[in-house]
Amino acid sequence: MHIDTVTGSITAYCEGCSGSKSTFFWRDVNGDEFGSVSIENKSSISRTFLTYRLYVCAGCKKGALACIQVREEYVEFPGCILKLISFFPSPVRALKLPDSVPLGIVNEFREAEKCLSNQCYRAASGLFRSVLDKTMRDNGYKTSKESLYAQIENAAADGVITTARKIKAHSEIRVLGNDVLHDDWVQIELSEVEASWNYCQRILEDFYDDRPTVLEILKSCGRSPSEGSDNSTD
Repeated sequence: MHIDTVTGSITAYCEGCSGSKSTFFWRDVNGDEFGSVSIENKSSISRTFLTYRLYVCAGCKKGALACIQVREEYVEFPGCILKLISFFPSPVRALKLPDSVPLGIVNEFREAEKCLSNQCYRAASGLFRSVLDKTMRDNGYKTSKESLYAQIENAAADGVITTARKIKAHSEIRVLGNDVLHDDWVQIELSEVEASWNYCQRILEDFYDDRPTVLEILKSCGRSPSEGSDNSTD
């Protein structure tokens, strides 16, 4: 996210534009403001103010709310801008997924991205682990009571994912998700969940980008993958 201190416009990813980057404006073509409220910023050492200002996407016209720190000496907006504090909704860039990924898995991945964009890093980590778990199930690796660890190991042994990807699936997705689900609460950093996010997308590409070839490999290894499943209720 970035705010232009000259024009007051904000550049951010837009949920209404399918996660594409867009420009948001705080007034219409006639120059009329969409609305704002200002309060004193009591958390600041120096006396500044916070203005909560309505914005609209230039593309899809979806509304948004910005919290902006402004100077004590009131100057007409945007001349008073110090910095952008927050912007809602502020979705992250939506990573591209193969067309053959089941809808339920896609929906879970997108929900994890929403958690990530709203700084709910623990929730995002748990959901990315769930995406990995559902992907293994959809491809025939979850039989009886096999652990997710064993499923990842088997996928690598079958050659569907590489050894390098197997290591990342364990360290960046499974272990981090397990910590969230089973261990005491600890703060998770953005860098940790970003790694989980990116490797989760790559694993989905491994399984679904060239789906016919992967299906042949799975069947030759005695797996029973779902073909064209929806998974929307998982």
